[in-house]
Amino acid sequence: MYQQQQKTPFCALTMKMYATGKKSPKFEFKAGADSLFTCSLTKKKYKLSQINEWYLSPEVQKYHLQGYRAVWYGKTEHNENPNKYSKGDTNFVLSFIMIKPYKPQPNVDGMKPIEQAIPYVQQTSQPITTSGNYRPEEMANIKREESFDDDLPPF
Repeated sequence: MYQQQQKTPFCALTMKMYATGKKSPKFEFKAGADSLFTCSLTKKKYKLSQINEWYLSPEVQKYHLQGYRAVWYGKTEHNENPNKYSKGDTNFVLSFIMIKPYKPQPNVDGMKPIEQAIPYVQQTSQPITTSGNYRPEEMANIKREESFDDDLPPF
């Protein structure tokens, strides 16, 4: 019957930045230099200087060997229960995510690409000869048609 495909777990390092209470162009979010990133797979904490150590861990290397690549992403989250000392109700979540490699699909919705839909016809240039197997009357008509091409003087 129908088999459920096993999805690979989400692999990322994530850090929360908290609101400063200021508006743009000033910085709206901040995090201390000692803030820790959390691994989504192992829940282990890493400093900024340890990102390379996280990337070389066996759990993350499985993704790397499958062709995944690392990308920085950021999003804002609404904080339902803000701390009494917080200066806003939103947090910024900064994530270093391993994403799938892009594989272009051969066709979309069953449609063939243009190269396959329109067959290529090779043009062959064959000179038109007036000395073919024509009767004398046909030869006279062909010569008359050729005589319509007047030599006009240049403008």
